[in-house]
Amino acid sequence: MSTTPSNTRVVSNLLPEEPQDEDTRKGVSRYWEEVWSAGLQPGDRFDARGPAPILIHLLETNALPKGRALIPGCGRGYAPLAFAQYGYQAVGVELSQTACNAAQEMVSNLPEAQRPAEGLLEFKKGNFFELEGKYDIIYDYTFLCALHPDARQHWADQMVKLLAPEGELVTMIFPIVEKEGGPPYAMSIDLVRSLLEPRGLKATTLEMLPDDMCHKGREERTALGRWSRA
Repeated sequence: MSTTPSNTRVVSNLLPEEPQDEDTRKGVSRYWEEVWSAGLQPGDRFDARGPAPILIHLLETNALPKGRALIPGCGRGYAPLAFAQYGYQAVGVELSQTACNAAQEMVSNLPEAQRPAEGLLEFKKGNFFELEGKYDIIYDYTFLCALHPDARQHWADQMVKLLAPEGELVTMIFPIVEKEGGPPYAMSIDLVRSLLEPRGLKATTLEMLPDDMCHKGREERTALGRWSRA
């Protein structure tokens, strides 16, 4: 039986037509630079203006492993900033140089008291699938749903490769809706489970989030998965 509730609330595709070129199918679509360079502002389209409430809750309660944090598809950098503010060495990765620039600008405009300590926060233009190293925490929120379905198996392989032996992968599963095409592509709890469990990751938490832990407008469409090695 599916654990995903039926939800038909509209989540619009970001592009007029679903890209099908080879790079997009590999998870490195050039369209993300086009979206950002068109002048994406805070609060526009997929930009949520800040980190997810559930992330702040997990950080405030010291629920996550400490150390190095990787945030692929980090956008304007709200999540990497939050990790760094709580003492993590955070790396936000983006395909779009314009997105990296927007993240740097966002941090630069903060009051000095809100900026993380020197060396704790890095925004990097790069390809997630080519990253090396190990991370104690990996946070995926609107990254998997942005990838073409052909890239999902590679996404799962790379997550397992990058995760430290005692590390944790946090998946914010969104959007949980019934829709065609993308990006963003429809997600489900069962889909993420089918990608990670065969690779030896076990969910310690896998559930729909209460409304107050979701970004406004994403209630009833967001689930939390916390994964570690079985």
